[in-house]
Amino acid sequence: MQKFITLGEGHGDLFELEALIENDHGRIDKGIFLHTAEGMSTFLLVMSPLRGNFQAIYAIYRGILHKEGTGKKYAMISEWCRGQNIPVIEFSTRDPKDFHEREQFYQYITGVLRLNHLIPPLT
Repeated sequence: MQKFITLGEGHGDLFELEALIENDHGRIDKGIFLHTAEGMSTFLLVMSPLRGNFQAIYAIYRGILHKEGTGKKYAMISEWCRGQNIPVIEFSTRDPKDFHEREQFYQYITGVLRLNHLIPPLT
């Protein structure tokens, strides 16, 4: 079972993300940038599944400016992951604004991640 934990929208939550990467890098499976045509990206920090198949996915929701590989937050997060040898995957998705609620976006992303074998299927 995957659970999305929203850290925020790209402000002070960056420091929480940095602490997670530095202190829990042994539990981290991968980082994922979800880019939109508008240029605002979501970042997911996917943790390894724990007992009972619980898997936390920390999110910075639409808080990262990304235009063709630029953006200070994008560069910081990429560097933090690179420094801990955390693989980073990037791809384009629908904009979260296409959904009425954040939870609907997370359900959509769960399906996308499962179809691409980036998170385990339901068991």
